[in-house]
Amino acid sequence: MKIASSALPVTIISGYLGAGKTTLVNHLLRHADGRKLMVLVNDFGDLAIDADLIQSDDGDIVTLSNGCVCCSLGSDLFEAFLTVLDRTPKPDHLIIEASGIARPQNIANIARAEPDLHLDGIVTLVDAELIEANLANPQIASALMEQISSADMLLINKSDLVTEQRLQALRHILAEICPGTPALGCKHGAAALDAVLGAYSGAKYDIQATDSADHSEHYVRWSCEATGSFDLDKLKKGLAALPPGVLRFKGIIRPGDGGEPVAIHRVGHRVSLDRMYGPAPPVSHMVAIGLEGQMDPAIVEKTVLRAKQ
Repeated sequence: MKIASSALPVTIISGYLGAGKTTLVNHLLRHADGRKLMVLVNDFGDLAIDADLIQSDDGDIVTLSNGCVCCSLGSDLFEAFLTVLDRTPKPDHLIIEASGIARPQNIANIARAEPDLHLDGIVTLVDAELIEANLANPQIASALMEQISSADMLLINKSDLVTEQRLQALRHILAEICPGTPALGCKHGAAALDAVLGAYSGAKYDIQATDSADHSEHYVRWSCEATGSFDLDKLKKGLAALPPGVLRFKGIIRPGDGGEPVAIHRVGHRVSLDRMYGPAPPVSHMVAIGLEGQMDPAIVEKTVLRAKQ
């Protein structure tokens, strides 16, 4: 697929009723870290934006004090996307908060059809306390299984309300439904922004472990700039072979064929390559984020360098 170099990344937040999607979205808005986020929701009443974030409410659009915007999704997703893409200034990232019974793949397919959008990933929340009971309920199980199996990343929310033994059992259950997909524990929807929305290519990260009381998991970040060109097939295969602890990888790459630049993404176990409009950058830029003890930055770097031409 060929996408615009300015294609807007889209993250779909999925999860059954009560899993914590609203809490997660509020957390992302509070920790936007300078990014202009735009959130599409089915109904503002479902989202319940924290009052102290709201700067103005114009009915269909709520403007937030941190530069972020929330919009009502309405009945036509294509119309909503056009509204987003026509907005000035353009947001840095679009978040779609799906309803508790929505099929996230249907939303993802519509996003994939728009060349000015890039699907960054589907993030599905599960309720650590209720997931087993919900999966055993025949009226709920089908929708829940589809939400889980569609995910590029799973967030086990309310992980502080269950024992460590039960949390590990939940990870095994989720791994059976969605093999190879990382499942991160979080409390009160407080997941690391870069894990949920992808490592921010505009930031300069050192290789370091993070330790925050807000998150159940600790993270490692890696970034580099590389001259020369890359064998895209070798790079894609190398990234796909990295362990699940490598949660995110993003880059703008100079291809070896001398053609247009390529955007490369790894979200969970999914790796994608997309040709971009415009001239290739003078250097390739890459950034990754993973779980401490499960992502070795040196191995990520070796994988990248092996694909250099």
